[in-house]
Amino acid sequence: MAGLRNESEQEPLLGDTPGSREWDILETEEHYKSRWRSIRILYLTMFLSSVGFSVVMMSIWPYLQKIDPTADTSFLGWVIASYSLGQMVASPIFGLWSNYRPRKEPLIVSILISVAANCLYAYLHIPASHNKYYMLVARGLLGIGAGNVAVVRSYTAGATSLQERTSSMANISMCQALGFILGPVFQTCFTFLGEKGVTWDVIKLQINMYTTPVLLSAFLGILNIILILAILSKYR
Repeated sequence: MAGLRNESEQEPLLGDTPGSREWDILETEEHYKSRWRSIRILYLTMFLSSVGFSVVMMSIWPYLQKIDPTADTSFLGWVIASYSLGQMVASPIFGLWSNYRPRKEPLIVSILISVAANCLYAYLHIPASHNKYYMLVARGLLGIGAGNVAVVRSYTAGATSLQERTSSMANISMCQALGFILGPVFQTCFTFLGEKGVTWDVIKLQINMYTTPVLLSAFLGILNIILILAILSKYR
């Protein structure tokens, strides 16, 4: 009985095919490597999602004042809260989606929303008026994109055995916390560009200390999508 219990603890929850809940107890080395490559991609996904939240936190107030002088501190509170509100609304939707469809779908869509939100943030200087509301929308969309947290955790829980699950979940939390911590650090790397920076006239893009971090986040988001498409195993 003890041997059967140990084998059960080592067996991942998710099957190799959609709808299956059984895996061979004697896992092949190739399958093991594929499984852990997928899990590590999700570590990266969680890290980048957290970076996307915190990478502009130190500059969001001066940037808001720059693009729309009518914005006050009360509106800043709504801008910051919109991220959490978007995440709260999107998390159960993405979770429900992943219950019936391959988890790649909500992951890719959520990251695409985050990329779009970062691009919108980079172009907040374009509208002639009401720029503060565009920032509110951009941060809200970023929060919606961050709603994939539930999908990341459920995938990881299903792709690990009982013995692996605790450490894997701890690593996800670590990547999330690390992203929150390093986001502002990444932003300081672009302060040398200053508020003015340079302008790419062809596409009306200002590259400065406010927009470069989100442009980097958008680029990393696209890279993340490519990695998910190429590496993430086809589990449900």
